[in-house]
Amino acid sequence: MLKKGGYVVYRSEGVCIISDVREESFGAIGQKEEYYILTPVSDPRSTVYVPAKNEKLCACMRKLLCASEIIELCNSLKNERIEWLSDSRGRNNIYRDIISAGDRRDLIILINTILEKSDDNREHGRKIVITDENALKRAKKMLFDEFSASTDISSEEDIIPLLKGEISLSDKKMLLH
Repeated sequence: MLKKGGYVVYRSEGVCIISDVREESFGAIGQKEEYYILTPVSDPRSTVYVPAKNEKLCACMRKLLCASEIIELCNSLKNERIEWLSDSRGRNNIYRDIISAGDRRDLIILINTILEKSDDNREHGRKIVITDENALKRAKKMLFDEFSASTDISSEEDIIPLLKGEISLSDKKMLLH
């Protein structure tokens, strides 16, 4: 069981503090159930209620990674890509699903895919499509929010060398708080 005061990453809400664990009653039935009460760090006025008995939703609460875990994860995924769809609507649907789920592995792969395609477009004198650019910005922000909570990464652009595998475990001291 997660404890009050701890930090988790929850779906697209990002880094959240567990502000309470308590029984609440929602709906007409009035039956009390235990909930994790999450407060997103990026929006302290918001509150997210996660039913403690709902395994699927509780599985969306992930612990924050330490610097070495972040580097290891990024290195393991640096060559992974999602299949590129030529249809921008189809890509946008994939982007929406990945961003909505907030899974760090999928976000890393999404960013790497869009960055690679963007580099290819630039080489051929083409610009990045706005839906790709928006998804890239959103995914980078989500990873930055998560990674900066446990490292000294100071901007969204600082995660790019991590994702490309340009920071090794021997360089991890630069990421530590």
